[in-house]
Amino acid sequence: MCPCRGRKKGRRWISEVPLVRCFMAEGANDIDAISITLEELEAVRLVDLLDLDQQEAAFYMGICRKAFWNDLMNARKKIAAALVYGTSLRIEGGSFILRGGEGTDDMANLARRQEMELMEKEFALLRSRLEHLGLRMEALKGPQERDS
Repeated sequence: MCPCRGRKKGRRWISEVPLVRCFMAEGANDIDAISITLEELEAVRLVDLLDLDQQEAAFYMGICRKAFWNDLMNARKKIAAALVYGTSLRIEGGSFILRGGEGTDDMANLARRQEMELMEKEFALLRSRLEHLGLRMEALKGPQERDS
């Protein structure tokens, strides 16, 4: 299903932004990393780590049980794929509201900084790919096209 169809995904309550946002498999590159959203990670944390049932966890995040179940299943599939296929797992983005408490401003600022760093890395990668593509296009041109 196209993500642009239907209702806009509602914001979920999460308790914290993790300090470690990327897990690299041995020998894996960052290009093939699987992304998991912060709310998907929160769903896994609540059910698998804190042993809440899905109804309690959905209430805690401020969403219905079906939406919570979708987040949980997506997260588990992504984590399983990263483990089975040996790819990196990156925790980023999502639509969430950070619960109040001590240090939440620092965590939110850290999340914004890390998002900006990630975007800068992606732009640098795109820039290098475009340069490489331009060099390849130049090499494919015939001698007559280069002179004109």
